[in-house]
Amino acid sequence: MNSEKTIKHHIYVLGLSLILLTLFAKYNYDSLDVVEEVSAEVNNIIFENIKYYEDEISGSLPVKNCWNFLEENATLLLNNRNIRSISITDNKKVVCSSINLLNGMELNFTKEETGKIRFFYISKTPYSDSINQKNMEAFLIKISYTPTYSTIIGLYPESLTEVIDDYSEYDVYVNFENVVLYKDKMVGKNNALEGKSLYEVKYNISPYLFFKYVIINHSFVIIFWTLLYLFIVRVKSPIFDKFTISYWDINKAIKRRHFHPYLQPVFDINGTLVGAEVLARWVHPTKGVIPPASFIEEVEANGKIREITQILMQKCSTHLRNVEFTRKGGFHLGFNVCAIQFDSNLLYEDIVLLQKELSSKPILIVLEITERQEFESKLFSSYINKLKDKDIKIALDDFGTGHCSMKYLINSSIDIIKIDRTFVKTISEGPNTHVLDAIINLANATNTEILAEGVENKEQFEYLYANNVMHYQGFYFDEPMPIEEFIGKYLS
Repeated sequence: MNSEKTIKHHIYVLGLSLILLTLFAKYNYDSLDVVEEVSAEVNNIIFENIKYYEDEISGSLPVKNCWNFLEENATLLLNNRNIRSISITDNKKVVCSSINLLNGMELNFTKEETGKIRFFYISKTPYSDSINQKNMEAFLIKISYTPTYSTIIGLYPESLTEVIDDYSEYDVYVNFENVVLYKDKMVGKNNALEGKSLYEVKYNISPYLFFKYVIINHSFVIIFWTLLYLFIVRVKSPIFDKFTISYWDINKAIKRRHFHPYLQPVFDINGTLVGAEVLARWVHPTKGVIPPASFIEEVEANGKIREITQILMQKCSTHLRNVEFTRKGGFHLGFNVCAIQFDSNLLYEDIVLLQKELSSKPILIVLEITERQEFESKLFSSYINKLKDKDIKIALDDFGTGHCSMKYLINSSIDIIKIDRTFVKTISEGPNTHVLDAIINLANATNTEILAEGVENKEQFEYLYANNVMHYQGFYFDEPMPIEEFIGKYLS
């Protein structure tokens, strides 16, 4: 990845980070609002019953007739779905209860000061064993009329758990006297509540719930930023390219096999045809022939180059296996490949199939390795060795312009160095030919064959000829042409 792309990607990441920080601040602010809302709902559940006690029950204490007491307060049990029971205790004994089984039971309650209000949780009610039911839990409001005489109002746990469940995107929890109520569980814990508080509502910041909150409520912001970014900088990467219009156009072109092989001939020092380089052209139904400069970088980045190379090989096989070669000597057919194609066995399988289909023809396959992306050394070397076992020749394309050409030349069995047109131009355009001369000397020192690309005039050819460059390719000789035209011109 070049520095320009790196900067562009950093811009995207910076923008995304600012969005997430803003949303995090909003999530924190919204969590505080949820705490207030949960507090209000819990407060309403608890204090409506305390108020009922003050208005309706306290005046009839101590209870003289249990039946009359329960009849007078039947509306609380019938109309309030949160209420489980009302009980009166005297010296730890239940003397009156809406649950008949509780009457006469001893409870393990301590003395409290007059007017003391407690709100706590019990995991098992005293009568659970009697009716053989499990999980008979409850929240209790205990109000002391005297240190030994109290009213107990039992609440269903669901009346409180449902309050938290309504806020599934937030990690809100409630501290009670002896338990912490979370969204999915209750944990026994003696909590130090401030002042005379019966509960405290708090919250955590959960990464999982935060991203759930972002996806559900604000994903459109991230999508908008991504699309805006792609529109402004037109970045190309394996991830972002899938959002571009051209990605889908290329994908459609691959399915309809609109990519076609154009062949540019390669000649030796005597002007004899010795091979051709296969160049991809996108033959668009309305836009005409689209050159590789318009799409090759994108398809190498997003991996579609694999499928395009496969189409080119298949079309070359279809056309060449029916040709009667009348010329003498072998013929090198070169295909451009890049680093991403060495990540799978698909390239190797396609080459083996192509060799098999052209086995009756004097055609030798050459892989021209482009260096726009760097290769992983061990993977590259092992792949090259496997290809050379199949008599595939390896060429370094655009030598000197990409990633670590020298490293590949040293560590691998490279057969051909293709001198890039940039260096060939220095023959006629200057400023000097020092780099070109160094590449030629390097190739000679390593006994590597040289092929000069982009030879456009006689001056360039004569200079290269004088320096014993053996093979040539460029407009001075001929331009790329559709494979059908190439066969008609050179092979038939």
